[in-house]
Amino acid sequence: MRLSAIEASAIREEIGRLDPQAEVYLYGSRVDDAARGGDVDLLVVSDTLGFRDILCLRRRILDRVGWQQLDLVVRRRDQVDEPLAAMAQETGIRL
Repeated sequence: MRLSAIEASAIREEIGRLDPQAEVYLYGSRVDDAARGGDVDLLVVSDTLGFRDILCLRRRILDRVGWQQLDLVVRRRDQVDEPLAAMAQETGIRL
């Protein structure tokens, strides 16, 4: 995983502030230790986060881990069988 322990902890903390029950997955190129570069791809599974929460969450994560490309995908639990969410859970790492 190409996130530092501090970055992973910051991401979990910021998401946990808004929804302690949320599940967070890192997926994409940052999962591959041999890869280089790439954005941070996160899937957040939450039944409570609204649009404003997601905007706030994006800013708070980037403030803590540094401003970089961040793909933040939020799905409700009844949407996790959607192809992107299913792939992120299968190939990703739960933070």
